[in-house]
Order: sequence, then structure tokens, then C-alpha cells
Amino acid sequence: MKSRTRALVSSSLAAALFSCAFGQVREATSGPLGRYREVTKVEVRAEGAPAGLGDSLSEALESTAELATVKGGGPGVFRLQVEVLDATEAANPEQSRGERVTSNLRNTFGVTQVGDQSIGRLAFVARLLPPEGDEPLAHVRWEGMGAPSLWARVAGAEAGEALGRQVAYRRDLFVPRRAADERLFFVPTALTLDKGEWLFSNDELLLFHLGVGLTRRVQLQLWFGGLPIPAAGGTLLPPLHMLGGVAGAGFGLVGAVDLGVKVLILDETPTRPGLAVSYDLLDAFGGAIGVGGGVAVGDGLVLAAASGAAGANAQFNLFALSAGKHFGHTQVLAGTYVLDNHNILPQSAGFTVGVAAAGDGGTGAGGGTQLAHLPVQVQPFVAVEQVLGPHSALAAEFFPRWPLSASMGTTGARWLLGAEHPSGPLALDRLRLRLDLAGLWFYSPPNQDRANGMIAPVPWIGIGVYGL
Repeated sequence: MKSRTRALVSSSLAAALFSCAFGQVREATSGPLGRYREVTKVEVRAEGAPAGLGDSLSEALESTAELATVKGGGPGVFRLQVEVLDATEAANPEQSRGERVTSNLRNTFGVTQVGDQSIGRLAFVARLLPPEGDEPLAHVRWEGMGAPSLWARVAGAEAGEALGRQVAYRRDLFVPRRAADERLFFVPTALTLDKGEWLFSNDELLLFHLGVGLTRRVQLQLWFGGLPIPAAGGTLLPPLHMLGGVAGAGFGLVGAVDLGVKVLILDETPTRPGLAVSYDLLDAFGGAIGVGGGVAVGDGLVLAAASGAAGANAQFNLFALSAGKHFGHTQVLAGTYVLDNHNILPQSAGFTVGVAAAGDGGTGAGGGTQLAHLPVQVQPFVAVEQVLGPHSALAAEFFPRWPLSASMGTTGARWLLGAEHPSGPLALDRLRLRLDLAGLWFYSPPNQDRANGMIAPVPWIGIGVYGL
């Protein structure tokens, strides 16, 4: 398992490093264009560019993004501003075979800024501007070795097609996308991983997470590993999908494997929140069953494992519903988890409902009612995120329960680190490193060591790599 996981992570990291890093199109990105979906015309401004570049850009945009080119601009017209970064003509237009091979290799690997420039070089950025204002909505960057007069039409066509695909893909979207925006700390958002986007993360050193976007609306995910669980009061911990809180003293360890799918049902619009649902097939094992005599699952129930069940497994179905709305740089979320124990996979744990008596070590009351399945548990949540800038955000989550003292909350910060541009054959701009530092807050009731209850935080640290 570990060797296969390492191989998968290595291949995914290599794919992200080199995706969109080969060839002359070095970058092609677009923000949400939903508010401009009625705009169907574009004015291409390519002053100072080699002859033919602007025309081929226009033709490519019209074929890929259905943007008709107009002259003179006007209301309701995009502007495509071409900035030529380098247009060095070849010292000798008649290249030798060796020079052609060298220039093609340098173009392929994106190392056009180093070495002999005598064979010529063309580099430009094309930025798509809104009908009003000068904040770019999308951009494409093209670089290549060779005489600009010979490359112009090819360069315009390649850049136009790459930019057009981005524009067409974002045409109906209203929400700016950021790495790791498919979830907060313990709460799923109403967004999914983008098509082709992947992630690999680790929380608390023990819990691993793999995810990939199959389409813009469908995301697959795999969780595996373990999680230290504070036992005080059989506290429910949503991080491991509502299963947690070993009945007993000190800390327990929950082991789990979870395979899930998340589907975006409704896109967010200026007047409507986004909506996403997910299903996870969760199998809990090892310390999750039978440690200290039982495990707490929702609403304060202590579900004691039947005699001999220690080390067994229990399978759960986890459903989640998330609704989210953005107000500028603030996102508000609401939703619920639903945990069901009608197992699909074989389950080897039997359970007895009991209430742990004080001082019994959390073994649960004997003679309780035996259950074929654990009762369905529902855990609603609300959350808010405040984006501070391109690299940081704050978030808070709340999991209400009754009595109120059984509720839980989370507060923390997130940082996103990464390069803004590719470097040679490395698509560093397609990678983001996510760092989470949060506190999980819950009420610890009085015990034999103290007369009063207390609100105690559990530190939570997460790290992840995203391939965009």
C-alpha cells in the first residue's frame, strides 16, 4: 500500500511539474467570466507585433471561444491587449540543420531565454480585458526561438487556441477559484476540484488524503490512515467523518479507509448559492473499535463493542450536503453530515448501546441493548472563510449539538504558497503548497482531577500539495 501510494504521489507530482511546461505556450489562465457571458465580441490590439500575429489570434479566438473580432472596440466588447516582450530577428535567416534542431529542443523544453539568441526569439503576453476597466480577466504567454516573422502566425494561432479554451471553460462561472477551495478544515465547500486538478495532503501526520477532479463537477477522493482522538466525554470529531471519541481516558487512535465521490449540483451565481453533495464509503478499524471498551458516535451515545470485537472493523456510509455563497472575499457555508451504519462491506463488530458509568474506565454499562446497526447520526455545520489575499485566509467552523456544551468549533488560518510563472520545463505555477494551522475547540466536562469543566483546544496541522 505504501509503495503504491508513493508511486502515485510521485507520478502525480511529475505530471503537475511538467504539465503545460513543454512547448511555446507557457501560461494560459482565466478567471470566472459569468458576468460577461453576454459579451460575444473582442477587439484585438496587437500594435508592434509581427505581421500576422494579431490576425491569427483573432481567428483562433473566434473558433475556440466564439468571440467575433471587431475593429474600434465599443461598449460590450472585450479587449485583447498584446504586449511583445521580445522580437529579435535571426542574424542569419538560413539556419543550419543543427541550429534548427537546437531551437526546436529549446522551444520544447521552454528554455528560450538562455543560450545563443542569434537564431531569433519571439515572446509575448496577450491579456483579455473587460469592456470597462483594466483588470485582466485572462492571459496567455507564448515564447519561442526562431525568426518572429516566420513564427508570427503559428504563435498567434497557438496562443489564441489556448486562451480560447480557457475562456470557453470559464464562460458560465462566477466564483474565483483557488487551490484547496474544495474544503475548509473539516467542512466541505460547495466546490469540487477542477477537471484534472489533484491533491495529496496529510493532517496530524497520520491522516492522508488523495483527490482528483474527473470533470468540473465530479471529484474522487481517498482518505486513509489514522487520527488521534481526545477521549474526554466521547467527543465527536467531524475530521474523521463524524466517527471518533473513544470512550475512556486519555487518547485513542481511529484507523480508517474512505473512498468517496463529490458532485457539484448547482453552480453559484450572483443570486443563488452553490450546492454540492458527496458520498463516502468509510471503513473504520483497529483502535476505532473496542479501545477502552467503546466508541462514541454522535449525540453522546457510547456504543460499546461487543465482547471480542477489539481490532474489528465497522463500515459506515457518510453523506454530506454543502451550500456556499461568496460575498466579495467572504464565503459563508452551511450544510450537514449524515452518518449511516447499514453496511455494504462485511462488518465484524457487534455493538451494545450503554452509558459509561463514572469511574468505570469508559467500558460502558453492561446488559445494554444490542444493535445490528448503529443509529443514523446527523451533524449540521456552519462556517465562514475570509480571504485576506492571494496567499492567505482565515476560517471558522461550528458544529452545533444538544446540549450546547457538546458543540464543537474550529478556528484557524490557511496559507497557499507557490510560484507565479513556470521555470524552464518545470510548470511551477501549476503547483500550490497548502499549510493549515487550526484549533479544534470543545468542552471538557469536570472529572476526578478538576471540579469545573473547561473549553480545551486541540491543535490541528495540515499540509498539502495541489496540482492545478
